[in-house]
Amino acid sequence: MNSVRILAPSILLVVIGALFSSIVGSNVYGVIDPFQNKVDIVTDSNHKNDCDEYDAGANKADCSNVDETVTDQISMIGKNNKFISNINVDQIQKCDETGSGDNNADCSNNSSNFLDSIDVIGNDNKINYDINTKQVNDCDDTKNGDNNSLCLNDLQNVINSLTVTGDNTPIGVHISTVQSNDCDDKTNNDNTLICKNIHQNIETP
Repeated sequence: MNSVRILAPSILLVVIGALFSSIVGSNVYGVIDPFQNKVDIVTDSNHKNDCDEYDAGANKADCSNVDETVTDQISMIGKNNKFISNINVDQIQKCDETGSGDNNADCSNNSSNFLDSIDVIGNDNKINYDINTKQVNDCDDTKNGDNNSLCLNDLQNVINSLTVTGDNTPIGVHISTVQSNDCDDKTNNDNTLICKNIHQNIETP
C-alpha cells in the first residue's frame, strides 16, 4: 500500500492480504477553527515478503508484515496553524529455504506508530512530525537441513499528547529507526537461529 493520504475525519483503511496487513486509523478533525488552519497527514507503507521453498521439502513458512498507524484527535483554535505529519514504513522479509529441507521459518515485522491528541491554541504555529521506519529480515537456509529460524522486528513509536498555547511556535519531531536481522545458515544443518530486534520509542514534545 502506497501513499495513503488522510485528510478527512474518522477514516479507517484496512488492507488484509495473505502476506501482510496494514491498518491506518484516523480521527483527524476534532475542532478546527476555519481560519486557514491546515492538517496534512501522509502515510507511505511498503511491504514485501520473500519466503520461498526451493528443491525438495515443504514450505511451511509463516511470514507477516503488520503496520498500524493511528492518529488521535487534532484540535486547532486560531489562525494560520499547520500540522504536518509524514510517516514512512518499509518492511521486507527474505526467509528462503534452498536446500532439501523444509521451510519452517517464522519471520515477522511489526510496526506501530501512535500520534496522541494535538491541541493548538494561538496563531502561526507549525508542528511537523516525521517518522521513518525500515525493518528487514534476512533469514535463509541455503543448504540441506530445515529452516527453523525465528526472526522478529518489533517497533513502537509513541508520540504523547501535545498542547501548544501561544503564537509562532515551531515544533519538530523526527524519528528514524532501522532494524535488521541477518540470520542465514549456510551449512547442512538446520537453521535454528533466533534473531529479535525490539524497540520502543516514547516522545514527549
